[in-house]
Amino acid sequence: MELTALCTYVITLAALTLAPGPLVAVLAARSASRDRRGACAIAIGICAGDILVILTICAGLGFWLQAHPEVFTFAKYAGVGFLLWMALRMWLQSEVATDHSLPVSGGATSFLTGLAICLSSPQTVVMYLVLLPRVTDLTLVRWQDAILLIVATIGALFGVFLLVILLAGTMQSVLRSSYAMHLWARGMSLTVALSAMWIFVG
Repeated sequence: MELTALCTYVITLAALTLAPGPLVAVLAARSASRDRRGACAIAIGICAGDILVILTICAGLGFWLQAHPEVFTFAKYAGVGFLLWMALRMWLQSEVATDHSLPVSGGATSFLTGLAICLSSPQTVVMYLVLLPRVTDLTLVRWQDAILLIVATIGALFGVFLLVILLAGTMQSVLRSSYAMHLWARGMSLTVALSAMWIFVG
């Protein structure tokens, strides 16, 4: 596993996660309402869901790809198209509803809420199907590579979530500011677009 590929994976994942949207709004609203413990539980639940998706892809997809190596070429260009589509959506993002507060609940319930948010989103699966083949050979994933992927993923996701939770008041102000949100969304959009080019030329 190349360090450059892993670093680009982390940056892309962080940019996609930090893009203005309901997830950021939920965590910011939860934290701003003085329920940081619940917000952290939701974040941990989302991370757990992402880990399950990664392990499933690494364990199951590799065997299928061994029998269909021609899929790699299609997946590469489909992945570039998906990331460019995501970048365009982020670039054109005009507003994000800020009323995403969830009722205060226990840690276990919040964790399950985060897990459900992750596993119920087809975009999560597609995102990892696009990014993982560029980082590691899915036909032969070593346990060391799997552990490194999980650590990198948790670092990217939970790093973003902690930033949102700790800066909840600022995040909510940005979400309410059209100009600030345009700058934010376009910065993340450019990062994702550059990642698409990285996959295309790789």
